[in-house]
Amino acid sequence: MKTDLSATLVIPILGDPVAQVATPRLWNAVFAARAQDAVCVPIDLPSQGLASFIDWVKLSRNVPGFLTTIPHKAALAGACDRVEADAEILGVVNTIRREADGTLTGEMFDGFGMLDAIEATGTRISGARLVLCGAGAAGGAIAIQAIRRGAAELFISDMDEARAADLVHRLAPLSGTKLHCGMAEDVDIIINASPAGSPGEAMPAFTEALIRGAVCVADALTDPVETELIRAARAAGRRVVTGTDMAAHQAVRMRVFLGLEAG
Repeated sequence: MKTDLSATLVIPILGDPVAQVATPRLWNAVFAARAQDAVCVPIDLPSQGLASFIDWVKLSRNVPGFLTTIPHKAALAGACDRVEADAEILGVVNTIRREADGTLTGEMFDGFGMLDAIEATGTRISGARLVLCGAGAAGGAIAIQAIRRGAAELFISDMDEARAADLVHRLAPLSGTKLHCGMAEDVDIIINASPAGSPGEAMPAFTEALIRGAVCVADALTDPVETELIRAARAAGRRVVTGTDMAAHQAVRMRVFLGLEAG
């Protein structure tokens, strides 16, 4: 029987609320399959508890870092001692690593997860034309990775047109990718990173012709996994990426970042 509990690596995930997050169940299944002495624990934490939590993490020798979801991504970016390049542009993080000296480094992995999942279908990002619905934190992270991977053209739309325009403005210095606000007429890759298509919300405004003309259609939503957009893409014979696919690829990157598996 194990007696040295201090050896167990503890990876908290913060949210307010956090009950809806599937990460602990999925990560703990990975740890169990590997017989890895680690556990992911959900922490339902309001914003007024963040400062005390960060102080605790910096002193906790068996906490390699932690994860976060809404509404703490921006606040924790500001609390980190250092943030990686993508997170710095966006001002948000979803993974924070505790360094050996107790300082914290943050990164945002939504973009990595989505673009890794798309490339896993055999779809090339380099030279492709993309349309992205959603200019929030996830959409911004996806847009940055599309640019970094050599997308030729990127159209960004959002219910809040000013938010889409602001994202295009912030990303303009990054690359030679042609950036546009609004919807496209003909693209290789379609990505939904907005709430559109979730329960009670209408499907994103992608036309049937746009879906039929695409090589790959991706949706970041995990509830439901088989969104109306994904069903339409499957019916058209397109390659698809679900929110679950994105989460799985993102999780690998996050665990590598935290030192929980080899890169």
